[in-house]
Amino acid sequence: MKQARISQLSSDEGFTLIELAVATTIASIILLMAYTSYRTILQSIGRLTDREAYYEAVNNAYTFIDRDISNTYYRVENAKICLIGDLDGNNSVLNSVSVIHNEFNYQGNLKTPYPVSDIREIGYYLQRDPNHYDRFNLIRREEIHYDDDPEHGGEQNLLLPGVKALKFEFKEGNEWTDRWDSRQDKRYPSAIKTTIRVTDYENKDNTFIFVSMVNLQ
Repeated sequence: MKQARISQLSSDEGFTLIELAVATTIASIILLMAYTSYRTILQSIGRLTDREAYYEAVNNAYTFIDRDISNTYYRVENAKICLIGDLDGNNSVLNSVSVIHNEFNYQGNLKTPYPVSDIREIGYYLQRDPNHYDRFNLIRREEIHYDDDPEHGGEQNLLLPGVKALKFEFKEGNEWTDRWDSRQDKRYPSAIKTTIRVTDYENKDNTFIFVSMVNLQ
């Protein structure tokens, strides 16, 4: 009788293999669901971060291009100052001279802002991406001074990666043309239309088009 009672107590206080298996299965399902939710949240955050970085880069490129075109510099008596738009294969190249308005500096009285501007030679063109045969990097060239060679020289900076195509069009009257050279007849377009096709964070192509007015400085 005593042995039977001890055996009964042990059976009541323990777990069977079936109960352990069921508990393990339920715990595994809960952990899997938690991991899946966690991974989904991380992926969503990653996509939002990539999206934000992508549009920030595109907006930065637009800001530089629009600013440089809007502040085009011109002097009729100086042949070195010019605006040249040409084609390199299917893509455009733009070279010009622009007035760069720097941030305010302070001279003498620290309470009085003093605006500083400088005249720069500017260029935009595409450079093949060494890691992607079908993509380019948008390069912005800037030279502190303009010289006898308006299409070369200065510092080159990567402005926007993942570019598929770049096109500049120049407005003449009511028409748009894809070439321009102010050295020929000392004329400037009234506006320049920029078209950029860029591969985004989801490997999809997006096209951005904007028009910048040429306000000769």
